[in-house]
Amino acid sequence: RRPPRSTLFPYTTLFRICEVNLPDQVKTTLELFKDTENIEFRVKWPHESKVIIYADKEHINGIFSNLFKNSIQAVPADRKGIINILMEVARDKVLVSVSDNGCGIPLSLRKKIFTPNFTTKSSGTGLGLSIVKKYVEEANGSIRFESDADKGTTFYMEFPLKYTVEKPGRAIPE
Repeated sequence: RRPPRSTLFPYTTLFRICEVNLPDQVKTTLELFKDTENIEFRVKWPHESKVIIYADKEHINGIFSNLFKNSIQAVPADRKGIINILMEVARDKVLVSVSDNGCGIPLSLRKKIFTPNFTTKSSGTGLGLSIVKKYVEEANGSIRFESDADKGTTFYMEFPLKYTVEKPGRAIPE
């Protein structure tokens, strides 16, 4: 028997939720982009060795793959690209941001950015950011962005935290 299909994205099957170590999944996705020419990834990981959320692993890969690809494509050819990834644990949430020093999102397009089939690119389907939003929300998270013309864009995501595991040797504050 086939899994049920989504109505908004009919070619995707419904998700498979499990415990996901978010830093490990983001690192796995980052490996696909680490050798991108003229792009430097700067990463700040949380101090915990494991940061566990409930999500679909493939969806987490899709979220970050789309965000990294969009960040890379947003950087003008005459500029060295810098993509910052910041992850931190704040009480019962995991906060993640992905920022670039690209061309930014024009004010007139910002309200449409998560709309399916909307694209500013000459090639592409316009599904990337709508899928990112869908996947974040399926993990009970939220996503928003800020953008400055010619300075870049930052996407902010928040996921509910299941639990963390401290790195060995660290004192746990009381």
